[in-house]
Amino acid sequence: MLKHKIATTLLFAIAATWLLTFIHTSSSVLFIPAIVALLTKYTLGDWDYGYAYTYLDIFYWGSVLTVSYGLLKFLGKV
Repeated sequence: MLKHKIATTLLFAIAATWLLTFIHTSSSVLFIPAIVALLTKYTLGDWDYGYAYTYLDIFYWGSVLTVSYGLLKFLGKV
């Protein structure tokens, strides 16, 4: 079940990053990973259950931000 949530989260982060790259302002590129991370957290939730902070939260935020920023680098936006 956790593998499914991770895959869904990362695919959503890739899709949201790609869609947000169509906003043509120079300063918004730096904010796209943060917007994607918050949007992903709001729509899909995180990987653990309950409201306690666990090690999965660190991996969640790190992976979503890294995937989003990495895609921006790959697309040449940064």
